[in-house]
Amino acid sequence: MIDFGLVDALDSEAIGAPGQRTFRLRARSGDAYAALWMEKEALATLGRSLSQLLADRSKQRGRPAPPTDVVGNFPQRPQVEMQVVRLGLDYDADRECAILVADDAPTMERGDTPAFRMEMTRAAVLGVVRQIEGVVAAGRPLCPLCHEALEYPGQSHFCPGHNGFSPELELPPIDGDDDEDDE
Repeated sequence: MIDFGLVDALDSEAIGAPGQRTFRLRARSGDAYAALWMEKEALATLGRSLSQLLADRSKQRGRPAPPTDVVGNFPQRPQVEMQVVRLGLDYDADRECAILVADDAPTMERGDTPAFRMEMTRAAVLGVVRQIEGVVAAGRPLCPLCHEALEYPGQSHFCPGHNGFSPELELPPIDGDDDEDDE
């Protein structure tokens, strides 16, 4: 297991054009950097879960947090880089820090879980929760009826909210040649 201990800085980011973005949580601990790659929904869920964890377990709920360090110049090849397939969270209320553990597929197959561990101050968690919300929201616009992502604003698409109506889709003609009973 790689244990980053209490991280100095934490953030999240999306890389690429909307609709083709990849997402990661970035951490810095001293001179070591970690990139935890995950799906957009996993990052969004992580943000909501961290927020809920603070609401449920922090003794300082509702109090402002001091500013946190920035990750800074993130290297092209961080010391830890993994595609996350499973995350776990806990909170140490006495120390006011969250604990994140992560697994990648090879580690889970070997049974050597968790593969990665880090601790985050309450202030770092509050900062990354706000940042995750912005990163996730900055993607493609959503259809107001079905909440599916659109390629561009105002795009028409097949939407269940329109009860099957789509000005772009035409029904195929009924082909009478397939009816063998007419012979």
